[in-house]
Amino acid sequence: MTIGTGAFYPGGRFTFPRSYIGKVHICTAGFLLTQTANSFTIDFRPTFNTVYHIRFDPRFWLWSSNVWTLDHIITDSFHTAPPSPTQNPLNFGLYWVRYAPSHVAQLEFAPNLSSANPVDVSFPSYPLSYWARPT
Repeated sequence: MTIGTGAFYPGGRFTFPRSYIGKVHICTAGFLLTQTANSFTIDFRPTFNTVYHIRFDPRFWLWSSNVWTLDHIITDSFHTAPPSPTQNPLNFGLYWVRYAPSHVAQLEFAPNLSSANPVDVSFPSYPLSYWARPT
């Protein structure tokens, strides 16, 4: 596990139910974002010869009604300079936001605290059986 220093808004100990969050904006600066389950890469090659790696806690990634704090959601945040496998900590911002017009609660992940060109990624939603009447 390699992780950079996080900056959180409204604060690292801010709590919220996972069930309230439907998506995350991942700021990519216009570069290629790739997703594998709860892990993401942003490929800055060939421009900067750098690849960012971000991983959400798998317990958070899956839908639940559990309450989380912002400082426990990201488990990995690092960058590599291929072909070297060395993992260097990647500082990041993680923000709880509500954008107009829907004002639905969302997260925003900004590597290196930049917020350029966010890409929307949906979290897994609730199971179809949740709150359903037993048959």
